[in-house]
Amino acid sequence: MSQPAITPFDAEGSIPKDSPTADGPHRVYVAATNHCNRSCPWCSTCSSPEGNTWLGMEEYRKSFPQEGEFEIHLEGGEPTLHPRFFDFVDIASAEQRCRRVIVCTNGTTLPRDRDRLTRWVLRLGPKGGIKLSINHHLLEHDPGLIELARRLGAIMKESGRTLVINARLRKGVANDDAAVRNAIREGGLLPWANIFFLRRYGFAENEKDWDLPILVGHNFRMVNPDGVIFGSALAERSEAMRNLP
Repeated sequence: MSQPAITPFDAEGSIPKDSPTADGPHRVYVAATNHCNRSCPWCSTCSSPEGNTWLGMEEYRKSFPQEGEFEIHLEGGEPTLHPRFFDFVDIASAEQRCRRVIVCTNGTTLPRDRDRLTRWVLRLGPKGGIKLSINHHLLEHDPGLIELARRLGAIMKESGRTLVINARLRKGVANDDAAVRNAIREGGLLPWANIFFLRRYGFAENEKDWDLPILVGHNFRMVNPDGVIFGSALAERSEAMRNLP
């Protein structure tokens, strides 16, 4: 998932990439579903394989701002699992005021063959971009994730599209997830990487040694799979996600 509220891991020299800004388009973070094919134990949107709430098209359209430019960030859960995923992409892309459509994904459903992956990326349309998540849980369950990220980097650069790799670290665990940091560095992924510590909310609410979330912008809204719209209230949004079927 895309995280507008977590500061970077400064020791890596990484800077915040693609954060919401006051003078940029209004961002709409759309949780298309709370269903996910991974079980990250600290998920900030309280999503899991047991989640079974799916955003409808009408609620999706209603989440768009009435005025001004905006951009859509499709998240979850894993948004690509939604049976109408590409409808979400197409509806937003057709809106003249929509500047970008960003897919926030764990990469599990993306093709690994380069030609098929290229076609998948192009299917997102000229406004399409990708935010790819990398963390200890995803790496443990997907040995090909780093190679996927490298291929995406090349494809996105060639096609002039945005790629951000959100590398999430557990503070105080496994030397601050040194293996994740090393995988990012050794894979040559630092140019695309936001490397940051996870924060204490969502499924990680009881991690007492972790810091609370800090907003790095306010020009956004969040939409849950039941269509309820939140402002910048991260914890409240996460708790509402927790209570969804």
